[in-house]
Amino acid sequence: MRLVKFALPVLFVAALALFGARAWTDAADTAARNLAVEHSRSQFAQRAAVVRGAPDLERYRSEQKQLLRAWFAEQTDLGNRWPALRGQAAPFVPPAPRVKGGDLREYQELAEAGVGAWREGRLELQQSALSGGLRVDLLKVTKNGNHLAADLAIWGAPQEIEVEETRDGRQLQKASVPLTFRGLSLRFFDADGKLIAEMPGEGEPSLRLDLPERLVHDAPPGLVLARYEPGLLPHEAAEIEWTISAQVRTSTGESRPVLATFRTKNEPAWTVAAGEAWGGKERTLSKEEEKAQKPAAKAQAQR
Repeated sequence: MRLVKFALPVLFVAALALFGARAWTDAADTAARNLAVEHSRSQFAQRAAVVRGAPDLERYRSEQKQLLRAWFAEQTDLGNRWPALRGQAAPFVPPAPRVKGGDLREYQELAEAGVGAWREGRLELQQSALSGGLRVDLLKVTKNGNHLAADLAIWGAPQEIEVEETRDGRQLQKASVPLTFRGLSLRFFDADGKLIAEMPGEGEPSLRLDLPERLVHDAPPGLVLARYEPGLLPHEAAEIEWTISAQVRTSTGESRPVLATFRTKNEPAWTVAAGEAWGGKERTLSKEEEKAQKPAAKAQAQR
């Protein structure tokens, strides 16, 4: 009986010591992992700033692919070093966004579509343009019923994190990106470079996801994903000119315009069927416009 009375307190103290040691080890692992994650995010942001300034599309494509490959390799390494914490968001990433009148799964799918391809080593990139210090990538265009889904990635937009204290004393993080979309406009050219139709568009995209790392833990920082859904395109067009208009607020509070314009070839999967009426805005060029188009088309052909 005396042995039992002596052993019980000893076992209790040993259990408390073991529990305390485990809690201390977990806290130390969490702190070390958080520091490593933030260091990785800081390094990516610095390297991405250089990649954004690539002089041409092919150089940008190559450097961006290497940048993303290194990022995901490092995220895998961090997960292997702290397997118990694998899949957790970075320490200063706000919680998942609240969607009013929408479906969060659409935003999850938008994030997974882009980040998932990069994680697998695939860089889906139709075109890209640098404007206002931001890089605007046209990732992919797919047909979705009677309209298209044009997925965009915008790199380099600043992130603003505000911390508010609730009534019960908890701290609540709110994230925002001072980037405002003005619209996506399309112009269509035939095989001779003549403008044959246009599709002006204004307003925010149908889907916009700031800080995708709120939904996908290994999404790279400094990224905004967006999806515009224009109508189907005229099948007569040989080339499409895409213009994404936006503005970003700088550190001085001023608004800087962002105007990304690039051309792609038209794809049969993007157009209305041959013989079907196109619902966009078509117009016939005047003689003066036709004359102005010919030198531009000739210069384009000589490039």
